Amino acid sequence: MKRRFVSLLIVALFGSLFGLTASAASIQPTFVSVVMDGKKIWFPDAQAFIDGNGRTLVPVRFVAESLGAKVGWESKTQTVPISRGEQSIKLTINEPVVQVDGKSVTLDTKAILSGGRTFVPLRFVSEVLGATVDWDNPTDTVFIHTSEDSAAQSDQWGRLIRTTNLPRNASDYPYILADVPNEMYEMDYPHSYPKDSRVSAALYSTIPEFNKHNVGIWMGRLKTFGALWLNVDYNTIDDAWVQAVFATKVQSSNSELKYIQRYVEWVKENKIQIEGYLDPEPSMIYKDGFGDNFVRSKFRIKFVSYKESKDLLYDEWFPKKQVLEKGVWYEGYTDIALSTNVGGDWGSTLKVSPGASLFYNHVIRKAVSE
Repeated sequence: MKRRFVSLLIVALFGSLFGLTASAASIQPTFVSVVMDGKKIWFPDAQAFIDGNGRTLVPVRFVAESLGAKVGWESKTQTVPISRGEQSIKLTINEPVVQVDGKSVTLDTKAILSGGRTFVPLRFVSEVLGATVDWDNPTDTVFIHTSEDSAAQSDQWGRLIRTTNLPRNASDYPYILADVPNEMYEMDYPHSYPKDSRVSAALYSTIPEFNKHNVGIWMGRLKTFGALWLNVDYNTIDDAWVQAVFATKVQSSNSELKYIQRYVEWVKENKIQIEGYLDPEPSMIYKDGFGDNFVRSKFRIKFVSYKESKDLLYDEWFPKKQVLEKGVWYEGYTDIALSTNVGGDWGSTLKVSPGASLFYNHVIRKAVSE
């Protein structure tokens, strides 16, 4: 029972910075991936965020109720009681002390209220629930361990590899991950030049730049780009957002800067608000033969507000005929282009291509309600 509670509670841990739109006060939001016991966790909503002290806070009600735990709310004392089996946990808003079976546990930050939800610090997971937590800085990933399986095979990022129920194009990839569905592997590749195109199995086995260090840098840049790109608010967007997005792109000229500035003007005029995240898969990269390396990524996006369903994203491939409804979570897979204008050892220079799009080569659908 304890392990089930710990494991499921962690499922709702970290995620993107939903609710933290980019502004001068929050200019580099970063999506945080979570890998628990070798499997990546994708979150439906109520994502965690990083506070001003650099600590990750998680939504406790969503988490606990996902487990089937009982969660209460005592408004008079601003207290959240949680019970699971015979264990009793009590949190108090804006207090660093948690009561666990009548004993006090002091955390390094406090439980807070945000958007009507109670958020608790990561240390709650490690100290109160007994999980081991590691942080990988290049890829902004939290690794949470509740068990050890010495026989399990993992990739260089600590992800479990599977050898059964493989996708029909399994040979295109260096390995197949246990937490990635075949649908994501079997998605069509972007338009390419057949002579020079390469699948990820070939890239990793033949090109020196495809090593853990470089790929970690690329994934970090993609996450930063996605967190800016898919989190927009007409109330707060400003030139700092423009400069931050521009910095994630390949710098061939300043012309794109003007396009980003025009998009910001449209965001304000059209009263656009968007929440979302982009989660790239490092083992799923495709070279199209025209100079771009496409990284397959999972995404979630919600269009909170707009006057016209037009050009809601900074994306030249934004659908003109498909109407994306307000307040609805959409999810899917997309291939995001990375490129460079540097020859030779280009590994560390790869950045988001000016033509990168959520809709160029993608699958999108309404998310299933949780």
